[in-house]
Amino acid sequence: MTIKFVVTLLTLLFAGGARSDLREYGDDDEDHQDTTVNQMLVPRSHQEDATLILNNLLKEYDKTLRPDIGEKPTVIDVGIYINSIGPVSSIDMEYQIDIIFAQTWVDTRLRYNSSSMRILTLNSNMVGLIWLPDTIFRNSKNADSHWITTPNQLLRIWNNGKILYTLRMTINAECQLQLHNFPMDEHSCPLVFSSYGYPRDEIVYKWKRNSVETSDQKYWRLYQFDFMGLRNTTDVLTTTAAGGWATSPSRPTSPAS
Repeated sequence: MTIKFVVTLLTLLFAGGARSDLREYGDDDEDHQDTTVNQMLVPRSHQEDATLILNNLLKEYDKTLRPDIGEKPTVIDVGIYINSIGPVSSIDMEYQIDIIFAQTWVDTRLRYNSSSMRILTLNSNMVGLIWLPDTIFRNSKNADSHWITTPNQLLRIWNNGKILYTLRMTINAECQLQLHNFPMDEHSCPLVFSSYGYPRDEIVYKWKRNSVETSDQKYWRLYQFDFMGLRNTTDVLTTTAAGGWATSPSRPTSPAS
């Protein structure tokens, strides 16, 4: 299964999402002070509960096996938040996109009972201890994860076994620009992702509702291109490798204005 994410550049017809205001995160000194006090007053029993839960969950956990192996496919719900798009290079036939990539699935082996801890929010050290989807971006030329000041990763585990894993990445993706009508061309540039090794009867990708959101586009570096919009699709891709199921988000279309 192939998932594509398509960005269209021509004239600015689409605007979505909103830039976060730092004040929402307690940037005010007074709010920050209150938050610090609250953290200091967290009952020690909660810390002990979280440690006990994690120790029990991982005691006989095998991260090499996908959830529900041999029973049914693992369904991965996907969402993308676009921090920025651009620049677009007509020489290298590529564009750059900065995203927060979110994947959600259920791993029943990680269910737990706790009256005080419905959700465990964990740092990146936990990421390597559980099974993760082997998602790749099929048309990326290169990609970088963000590691400053710490790895830009988030892992949450719900008591029903639901997992949320998010990662911030900057990707240079291939886009075959057809410049026959330059400077009034219109192009769609895909960002295609899929499982690297699992076929579609083992992993299924699905778009979440409102699965693609964007930041304030005035901070994007599109230069001679205008942004028209996004669309997401899902295709089945047959490959010579083990995986044959890919999912695709929206592609960008880019004409010169």
